[in-house]
Amino acid sequence: MDRFGELTVFLAVVEAGSFSAAARQLGRTPSTISKLVARIERRLGTRLFDRIGSAIRLTREGELFADHGRRVFDAMNDAEETVRTSRGATHGRLRIHTPLTFAKYQLAPLLPAFLERHPGLEIEFILETARGDLMRDGIDVAIHSGAPQEQSLIARPIARRRWLVAAAPGYLRRYGTPSNPDELRSHQCLNFTVRRHWNAWTFRDQGALKTIEVSGRVGADQGELLRTLALEGLGIVRLAEFHIGADVRAGRLVRLLAKYHDPADDLMYVLYPQRHTQPQRVRAFLDFLDEHFSR
Repeated sequence: MDRFGELTVFLAVVEAGSFSAAARQLGRTPSTISKLVARIERRLGTRLFDRIGSAIRLTREGELFADHGRRVFDAMNDAEETVRTSRGATHGRLRIHTPLTFAKYQLAPLLPAFLERHPGLEIEFILETARGDLMRDGIDVAIHSGAPQEQSLIARPIARRRWLVAAAPGYLRRYGTPSNPDELRSHQCLNFTVRRHWNAWTFRDQGALKTIEVSGRVGADQGELLRTLALEGLGIVRLAEFHIGADVRAGRLVRLLAKYHDPADDLMYVLYPQRHTQPQRVRAFLDFLDEHFSR
């Protein structure tokens, strides 16, 4: 096996987190994968992984080799895509990292048109609320709120996320309707268990900002479940308008405290690794997002 093939195996182990998982992905045996990694380590004269029982962890040297190896891997993919693009087609797999709700309510309706335009593309969604390490995880594009601090990422704002506070009619009949933000402290509020800064609900009261730390008996790490819990009458929820706007318009949820709405809503950013040349699959998706969200 040549060095590029060895690098492919090494990066598969890094991404999969174990020799056995990488072996399943590559259709090889774990012993073969282990021997290939050992061959790289002998050539480099250093350990790339610490073996702790059946678990592995990258050494500092392994992290450096993985970082540079990904650049080599990206450069090879870019070279191949450049040739394909010169022949008039966009190919490959586009890995998109974003929360479930944005993927479901904002991106999924756009995909038929995008895939029809680029029949050679495949889409893989990684649905997580936390952004994570995009370069380490091999992500092409991420869409999340908040601009990143990492110098290795490019961030472009694409949409403004407007928050709504709402509850089911049944909950309001049972517990009453809050008339001002302070009354939320005596209500069951449905909170996120990750990115807990979302649980500080901000309002504008007589021109001044007011932040209410809400609480409740039920929480979740996904907004889609919080929406379902709100529809079941378990509490008051604060979610994006693109997420629950249809429920409000249909009367399944009732919008609350609208006159206290803080217009300084979050910005959603499209994030992607900083490279000398972006792969054609990434450029095609960025152009498509600009085309849609600019409207």
